[in-house]
This record gives sequence, structure tokens and C-alpha cells, in this order.
Amino acid sequence: MSRRASKGQPTVKSEHAKPVVRRAFSMQEADARLIDTLRLRCATRGMLVNQSEVVRVGLRVLAEMTDAALCDSAARIERLNAVSRAKKAAR
Repeated sequence: MSRRASKGQPTVKSEHAKPVVRRAFSMQEADARLIDTLRLRCATRGMLVNQSEVVRVGLRVLAEMTDAALCDSAARIERLNAVSRAKKAAR
């Protein structure tokens, strides 16, 4: 996770640049607001993070869970209907 230079804090950089993969996904408005809330919580502690970094932090926390805990958490998430870009453009 990167840490932006903020109030005299150094920026953390990886030793080797790694390739970046772009992904697009859908989420409910409440989840998008949750990302903003988490970003604000970090900002109040002097750490500026972007949306991608919040998602990446969440992925690492999920990866540390046991299989049972991960499946329990996944079961509580509402499934979203996938809308293709072609269908969205036709609206």
C-alpha cells in the first residue's frame, strides 16, 4: 500500500515496478459510500488512500480469513445482477 507524502511523511515505493491490471466491477451505492468513508477515516489519520487502495486493503484482509469466515462473509453480500455494457448503452 502506498503512503502519500502528507505532512512530512515519506512516500513508500516498491523496489520493483509491478504490472498493473485494470478491472471494472459493479457495486451498490452503499458500498461506494463505504469506500469514501474508509478513505476519510484514513485521511483523518494523515494517510491519503485512493479507492483502489481501499479495495486492495480489503482483499488482503479477506485473504487472511479462514475459509469458513470468508464464506460466511460472502454469504451476507447481496448478489448483483450483471449488466453488460451493450445492454446499458441500449437503454
